[in-house]
Amino acid sequence: MTGFSLLNIGSQALLANRSALTTVSHNIANASTEGYSRQSTNFQSIGARQGVYIQDIDRATDQFLVRQYWSDISSQSTLNFSDSLISQTDNLLASSSTSISASLDTYFKAMQNAVDDPTSLASRELYIEETAALAGRFNNLAATLKVQNDAVTSAMEAAAGNLSEYATSVATLNDKINYLISRDQPVNELRDQRDVLVNQIAGLVDVNVVEQGENYNLFIGNGQPLVVGQTVNQVELRPGNPDNTQPEIFITMSGSEVNITQQVTGGILGGAKLFRNEVLNPSLNELGRIALALADESNQQHRKGMDLNNDLGGDIFTDINSGQAMLSRISENHNNLSSIGSTFVNIEDVSKLTLDEYNLIISDNDELVVKRLPSGQVATLTKVASIPVGGLADDTYFLDSSTGKLNVKLDGMHIEVQANSFLGIGDSFLIQPTRFAAENIGSVLTDPKQLALASPVRITTNPNNIGAGIASIEVTDPASTVFGDIANTGQLDPPVQVVFNNDVPSKFSVFDISNPLNPTLISLGTPLATVHDFTPGQSISLNGYDITIDGQPKAGDRFSFDFNKDGVSDNRNALAMSDIQAKKLLPNGSLQDHYSGMVEQVGAKAAVIKINLTASDAVLQSTANTLASIIGVNLDEEAARLVQYQQAYQASARLIATSQLLFSTLLESF
Repeated sequence: MTGFSLLNIGSQALLANRSALTTVSHNIANASTEGYSRQSTNFQSIGARQGVYIQDIDRATDQFLVRQYWSDISSQSTLNFSDSLISQTDNLLASSSTSISASLDTYFKAMQNAVDDPTSLASRELYIEETAALAGRFNNLAATLKVQNDAVTSAMEAAAGNLSEYATSVATLNDKINYLISRDQPVNELRDQRDVLVNQIAGLVDVNVVEQGENYNLFIGNGQPLVVGQTVNQVELRPGNPDNTQPEIFITMSGSEVNITQQVTGGILGGAKLFRNEVLNPSLNELGRIALALADESNQQHRKGMDLNNDLGGDIFTDINSGQAMLSRISENHNNLSSIGSTFVNIEDVSKLTLDEYNLIISDNDELVVKRLPSGQVATLTKVASIPVGGLADDTYFLDSSTGKLNVKLDGMHIEVQANSFLGIGDSFLIQPTRFAAENIGSVLTDPKQLALASPVRITTNPNNIGAGIASIEVTDPASTVFGDIANTGQLDPPVQVVFNNDVPSKFSVFDISNPLNPTLISLGTPLATVHDFTPGQSISLNGYDITIDGQPKAGDRFSFDFNKDGVSDNRNALAMSDIQAKKLLPNGSLQDHYSGMVEQVGAKAAVIKINLTASDAVLQSTANTLASIIGVNLDEEAARLVQYQQAYQASARLIATSQLLFSTLLESF
């Protein structure tokens, strides 16, 4: 080997080890840099004993672990975001200072005080105050839940904005990396930056990364492209259609906009969807259903009573089927072809209401598709050719697109849509029967004298009765003509008397005693008859009320029924109103049962989320640690390499010095 060859090998070794020292120093300097991947210098021998050169500088990575890390970030972000919100909702619903349960207890205690002393104006006043307080509690709780919904919307809006920003940065890095590689420039740091950006994106939404050459192509939802090479498709959050309180996620691709709300999963956006669909909306709907049941049953029962002014009772709470309430339950899609003249949703049977919302879609051939939301399950309805005189039967609908008329009856609702001209194919309507009930419930009774605690029908048992019969009444229709003019006449129209005229078998007749000196037989039943067989506990249905006689009356026993004028100490209607507390008004029980069930469900979801979050944190940390062991900088290892390359550098310098000495000696020999 000549001195010149030795000099060449030495200089190459010197440059190679200097480059290795630079790489090690760079690793040490970036040991705490987020997302930095350890780099290593690859030496390559030159053939024929010609020395060494640096083939490349590797970036430590493991694509399988990196992808797993992105997936774990997305899952953990979903659970972390939803956990914070669900915990707030759980505390809100369960706290005695905000819950409906505590307020219901106080409300019915006040009702019981009125039951115990119906003549007390103080007890009546207290009940009215608690009625207003209960309505206010519903309003406040619904308002707080809506604030949570606004917070979710803000978080989604920020996430969508950040998603587009990060996607733009990824596309920019794709371009820079390709440019530098084409000029044989280092790009490892840019790759690290790109991975960090994908980490950020994974915290916002579940993302699929496909490598194409040196590019990262990012896909979200059901494969919608977010980044392809240097092209970015913008993500935007928009008000929902038709419910603007439920924002929707859109992505713009090649000039067209696609709604990907239902397809997006993972990250903050997925956590927001989970919380909104599984906790917030069902809670608002259940709260509304409880408010509807309370208001409807209380109003109906109160109308059957008589107040201190000898008037029949009015509403205690706002009418659940007021014009504004019925209108608020239906929203038309902004893209509908038709122009709507009138719409309403009338709640006919609160006990049949579900927590579902409904999407009504006009299909071809005058067909209607009804989807339950959020499940998307299609309801089974029967189409009728015309609306019967008595109205639609349950689970049926009438649709005439040409005249723009739609009537639907399902789940305790009567839905009507009347377009100005026609209903177009694809037109849709959102039905939210319970969503706004809690925020709209209010108390309307202010005068304690108008609290109808008494029954309007007085029962007089003839003192000469010898049997064991006990009579009671239940008002069935306070709008009946039997109560029509009691304020002026002071009596029912007509007052009646039930007379028993036989022992075995027991029989009875009903008389109109408007003129007590000339009673008139009343024919009842089908076919009409004036003498009837008696069974203890059976109902005798009259116009506006039912009579029930328990026990066994004897022949000659009489029970008279007339207007309960000045029945100030009567508490029969108050007792019926008090019974609302335990009455099974909804499918799963009483008002308290349903509220407790809602609290339990939210609490269970909060507990499950916390358990899953703990597990997700552990999985994410494990993946992060494993990945760090591969790509992270170990300062001890780098220190050892520093010494190794330093010694190699020094040896390379000595090799150059030796070659120079040999060359000088060779020259001196001539």
